[in-house]
Amino acid sequence: MAKRILLQNYWHNKAVLITGASSGLGVALTKALAPYHVTFGLLARSKDKMAALADSLRHGNSRFWIRLCDVQDREEVYEAVRAFQEYAGRIDVVWVNAGVGAKTNIFKWEWQAFENCVQTNFMGAVYTAKACLDVMLQQNSGTIVSVSSTASMRGLPGSSAYCGTKVALNYVMESFATQAKDIQFTSILPGWVDTPISAEVRHRPWLMPADVAAKKMITAVAKKKSKFIFPWQMACLYYFMRSLPMPLYIKLARKFFMSRK
Repeated sequence: MAKRILLQNYWHNKAVLITGASSGLGVALTKALAPYHVTFGLLARSKDKMAALADSLRHGNSRFWIRLCDVQDREEVYEAVRAFQEYAGRIDVVWVNAGVGAKTNIFKWEWQAFENCVQTNFMGAVYTAKACLDVMLQQNSGTIVSVSSTASMRGLPGSSAYCGTKVALNYVMESFATQAKDIQFTSILPGWVDTPISAEVRHRPWLMPADVAAKKMITAVAKKKSKFIFPWQMACLYYFMRSLPMPLYIKLARKFFMSRK
């Protein structure tokens, strides 16, 4: 009951912008928030998928505004944010969610994959956050939720681009938070979630369904957490890995990588 009241009080009648809204966590978050009379702004590169999602949820009280947007294009992002603000009258929460994976094994290097990951996961995320932050600073209110990853725990073998973008995103959001006292910043670091971005990975410990992950995420934001790592097993692993001295971590990571190469 207390959790239900918490979610209702926080999310009811909010204007919420979500990037990467056509699949994975973007879809799960939209479904999780739909019961709360939300005015949604859905941004992604697949309009048909967003339209189908909105149609499936129109029986409720929420409203849906949809726009094609490539977060790699800064002008496109800013224009989309301005248009949603005009539609909704404000922006209460933005989910900086759009992201892609990238295998960046130094023995099978692909610059296109590396650059696409950096442009989407980092530059696109910063474009989105900064465009919404400009609006929220004028409002003197708002929440910026950045969907990072527990992969930011260390430089994981074969994942330099993905890990690097998530580490960078964490620190940019932290820097923003030190300067914007009226804005809530929540960094979310999920472990393995069953979404298309992780579907090709064979070993996914403590895998969590996307709908369960979304409910945990919207609850963490409602509790105004500054950082939320889940599941608890992955949170323990995250802090353990962060505590390792670099020489020891590199030695262990090399052994693990070579055993799977």
